[in-house]
Amino acid sequence: MKRKRRVILGTAIALVALLALAWPVAWDAILSGLLLVQVANPLQPGPLYRITDGPARQGVTFPGGGREMVATLYRPSGGGSGAGIILVHGVNETGKDDDRIVWLADLLARSGFTVLTPDFLGFKSLTLRPSDVEELVASIRYLAGRAGGVAPDRVGLIGFSYGAGPTIIAAADARVRDQVQFVVSFGGYSDLLNVITFITTGYYEFGDVRGRTVPNEYSRWIFLRYNLELIPSARDREILKEIAEAKAKNPGVDAGPLAATLGPEGRAAYELLVNRDPGRVPALVAGLGPGIREQIRFLSPSRVIQDLRARLLVVHSDPDDYMPKTESLRLAAALESRGNVHLVLLKVFDHVRPNFPKLSVDSFFRVYLPEGRKVFWLVFDLVRQRRSGFWR
Repeated sequence: MKRKRRVILGTAIALVALLALAWPVAWDAILSGLLLVQVANPLQPGPLYRITDGPARQGVTFPGGGREMVATLYRPSGGGSGAGIILVHGVNETGKDDDRIVWLADLLARSGFTVLTPDFLGFKSLTLRPSDVEELVASIRYLAGRAGGVAPDRVGLIGFSYGAGPTIIAAADARVRDQVQFVVSFGGYSDLLNVITFITTGYYEFGDVRGRTVPNEYSRWIFLRYNLELIPSARDREILKEIAEAKAKNPGVDAGPLAATLGPEGRAAYELLVNRDPGRVPALVAGLGPGIREQIRFLSPSRVIQDLRARLLVVHSDPDDYMPKTESLRLAAALESRGNVHLVLLKVFDHVRPNFPKLSVDSFFRVYLPEGRKVFWLVFDLVRQRRSGFWR
């Protein structure tokens, strides 16, 4: 009888232990499913809102990039998991207060992350600058300094589109890289030279993957419009501004007479923007001023990707009219030998915006099922990052 009791007791203890071990994984799977539903219905309240309390929001400031940075800190209602995320808003004028950023920060905080959403002035002015990297490094230091109860080595970053480049560069910086646990690059890039080639000629390639699209004329001239300050000559800046604004309104307008009045560096920038031959891009970039060339080099993650110690989640829409998927293929390939990278190409996003088709029997089997599986495992990988050590 005693032996039977011991067997029953031992079995019960083993089952309890097994359940205790399995529960974190099971809950993360459930949470990932709930988040998948939210992703398919962006900016809308969903089932996760019914079972979780909203986070506490706090405006914070800290020094960074030679200024006082402004950010919002989202603290999980249950105290959090000790893991934090810096959400990088990318190139948009509304910054941290963009509806999509606020919505995503709220979701991540409901999932157990402490979330920091700083305002990055370069991104808000629709430009990329080296100062963006310094502001990101300062943000990592702030969140890793126990802000909101975050452990010093459990900071993650999520960067979108052009904002993903400086995000990776900051995460690989020797001053903070040991504090960064993971990085998500969504619709990002590896080398700005390749991005310029794509913007101007529509050409993209990596390994056996190559192709050509019709360049987006509006993007071409807006790209110039918001990077005019890199041109040293004030006169050239004014002329190029006039050309860019005219071309953005009417791509067919003849800018030849105005372009003929440009100085050497302004002319070099114009020739690059109107070029359609991908083979000429390196030589045309070499003709730009040294300051512009250095900025292109500095803001390319390819130069520091081997210094990154964090897990890298690389996400890209396929196809993508704004950033070629080959840039994400490059990022993933650079770290493939380490086995600490997760690459996902998704057909249910338009660049970085969810774009699910209308639900039908056909779309369920053709799109929702295969794409949903990929999104689920991506989200599961992300939510697992809020756990430490054995539990991850």
